Amino acid sequence: MGQNYSLLDTAIRHYTGYNVTTEYRFHPSREWLFDFAIPEVKVGIEVEGGIWNGGRHFRNVGWLKDLEKYSEAAACGWLVVRTIPSELLSVKTLSLIVRAINSHKQINN
Repeated sequence: MGQNYSLLDTAIRHYTGYNVTTEYRFHPSREWLFDFAIPEVKVGIEVEGGIWNGGRHFRNVGWLKDLEKYSEAAACGWLVVRTIPSELLSVKTLSLIVRAINSHKQINN
């Protein structure tokens, strides 16, 4: 996550003024983490690996656990952007993250 984190943090900070946190625990009682988060506006970013090789996120049990995690995140007021590793730093994904931050900033203020 090192290089990608640094580039993601730099881009998000440039366009929104917010810093990106890694491995952020968002739930008050569960051990769930977001890969990246902007806690001030409750935007989480999840990078879903293993999409082409049957990774944990795309097997039955893993998919069900992710479903529970993302539903709980929504119930706690989080907006979650999901992407795959090769798309994390794409213009499309960065634009989506910036839009999510700006949208959720208005809701949380």
